[in-house]
Amino acid sequence: MILYEMKGVKQVFDDRTVLDIDHLEISAGRSYALLGPNGCGKTTMLHILAFLRPPTCGVVHFRDREVDWRKKFLTALRRQVVLVDQHPIMFTNTVLKNVEYGPRMRSVPAGERRKIAEECLDRVGMREFAPRPAHLLSGGETQRVAIARALACSPDVLLFDEPTAGVDVENQAVIEGIIQDIRKENGISVIFSTHKRLEASRLAQHRIFLFEGKLTGPGGENLFSGTVVKRNGRTVCVIGGKVELDVSAGPLGPARVFIKPEGVRILRPDQEPHKPSEGLVSAEVIQLTAEGDYVKVLLDMGVPIRALLSREEARLSRFLVGDRVHVAFEDGAVQVSA
Repeated sequence: MILYEMKGVKQVFDDRTVLDIDHLEISAGRSYALLGPNGCGKTTMLHILAFLRPPTCGVVHFRDREVDWRKKFLTALRRQVVLVDQHPIMFTNTVLKNVEYGPRMRSVPAGERRKIAEECLDRVGMREFAPRPAHLLSGGETQRVAIARALACSPDVLLFDEPTAGVDVENQAVIEGIIQDIRKENGISVIFSTHKRLEASRLAQHRIFLFEGKLTGPGGENLFSGTVVKRNGRTVCVIGGKVELDVSAGPLGPARVFIKPEGVRILRPDQEPHKPSEGLVSAEVIQLTAEGDYVKVLLDMGVPIRALLSREEARLSRFLVGDRVHVAFEDGAVQVSA
């Protein structure tokens, strides 16, 4: 079942487009990680998915129904979806009262909401903290209480904005375990943003990568700082101080570069490029990793770059770690922005 569908969604702040999604579908009962650098639109997307902010334009569907952003229609939607912020704010009363807040707003009787709150605190290992002042907790403890407070609302969807950012290692492990259990035991759909690729691999069944507010292809690596220059009549982007990539004519100077992993072609030294105009870069195969229906190839071409091959392509290529290869780039694989 499709949980969310976004079509032509844009969010613009002060004439700057921070989110630009042509089309995205998110399935119910699954876990998704939003990955990308700072300022790529992750938090903005979470706010739209939580029905906290309407997009500037475009259409969002939730459970096959178009979202009506008028206030009188949002309350019912917000009761199904809860966002746990990166820095949750606790009310200046006890931990128990904080967790009881959601059920109280839903007119749940006092005895029942206390039971719900205590059960949710048990889920996150914070029951003994119930009588303590919530605003005096540590960062990791606050995050766990915030998760309990969200669970007490009995949501169908839980959204997390950087759930383990700035959290000590012990609490990080606990929070990751809670997020995994929420989906497995409760069937709650989970969507979280993170900078940590290993965390995304551990917790998410699917990954969504954003760059400059737009969706990128599978993998999501290959982000570089570079400089666009003119060289012998060519326009090239220099990354790592030595690797030159041909790019379309555009503004010269500092640039951010994204190379689509699925647009990276790996050739043996005796293979010819498909087109004479394709520039070749020498590289060494460093690592091969199976990821679902794909094989990810880590290459050293002066800077680390990842390519994404189908399993059939990987089988036929017979690349091994240590092999010297040439790297070419399909049209549109190298994306440069100022």
